[in-house]
Amino acid sequence: MSMPIESLPADWYTDSGAYRTERERIFKRNWCFVCPEAELSKSGQYVTSEISGQSIVICRDQHGQLQGYLNVCRHRASPVCIKSAGNASHLVCPYHAWSYGLDGKLLNAPGFGRDFDRTKYSLFSIRVETWNSLVFACLDTACKGLNEWLGGIVRLTEHFPAVEDMQFHVRLANAFKANWKTYGDNSAEGYHLATIHPDLSQSLTPEIRITAHENGQYVGFEVVNREDGSPGYWIYKFPGLLMHFGKKSFNLECIRPLDVNQSQTERWFWFRPEVEDRERNEMVRFSNRIMQEDIEICIRVQENLQAGFYDRGMLSPEHELGTVFFQSCVRQALEDG
Repeated sequence: MSMPIESLPADWYTDSGAYRTERERIFKRNWCFVCPEAELSKSGQYVTSEISGQSIVICRDQHGQLQGYLNVCRHRASPVCIKSAGNASHLVCPYHAWSYGLDGKLLNAPGFGRDFDRTKYSLFSIRVETWNSLVFACLDTACKGLNEWLGGIVRLTEHFPAVEDMQFHVRLANAFKANWKTYGDNSAEGYHLATIHPDLSQSLTPEIRITAHENGQYVGFEVVNREDGSPGYWIYKFPGLLMHFGKKSFNLECIRPLDVNQSQTERWFWFRPEVEDRERNEMVRFSNRIMQEDIEICIRVQENLQAGFYDRGMLSPEHELGTVFFQSCVRQALEDG
């Protein structure tokens, strides 16, 4: 049996300085899921989102290409787009009506005169790429491309239905009072399934294979449905992307840190066309119950971390392989500076 491994110190979960460092060195340097590509299928469609506290806007330009920008007017830093989504021929700041083309170029700056050089004040561009009909954005120009960032996930998920072959069902969000790593530690291991999720544990065969992968920095869970024998694959992709693949469904979850002791998860659900609404709704209800069980235990853990008496724990390489790997990714990202 492998020797236990010391966990991350408690103040990494409670210190506001550590949180600010993680936003800079982790979330700003990785790709972040934005939306299904179907939400940007037509020229002029746009959505807004957030990466590491920075508002962004993604749109489909007049040439059919996806474009990404910081949602920041070059005049006085107002958000250019206030709504979460919309359709527009150009983007107009609601503060002083500076307007931008879908290509990001400044079209008009009211009151600044003809001699004002508009070419110097385009919107700040960010990287946008797609995979499996899903749109991702990245603030870091040095980060590897999306497919390389996903690593082994790209080929592994070819064994399951593509998003474009399924129907979107619902998007849900949950905010809760716990550090994002508290939730990550929990989501990366199966050690707690029988105690926290007895119904989920009973729905699966006991032979769950959990593996950690450097190529893509993810933890994979190979599962089999006890009732019908259908396979599934669950993924926790560092830093905060979860994907659950099945033969008739797919759901994706993003973890967004809101503060050192507050996080949000956003979830999107897709189903094969032949899956009836009743079954879809039941699967979402079951997912919500599992989510609530996870959130409740994470809140309790966070309260004890903040109390100040607990410093470090021990992790089992056998039973908590995924959490060991997740925490190693955190350490590596922060040590890289």
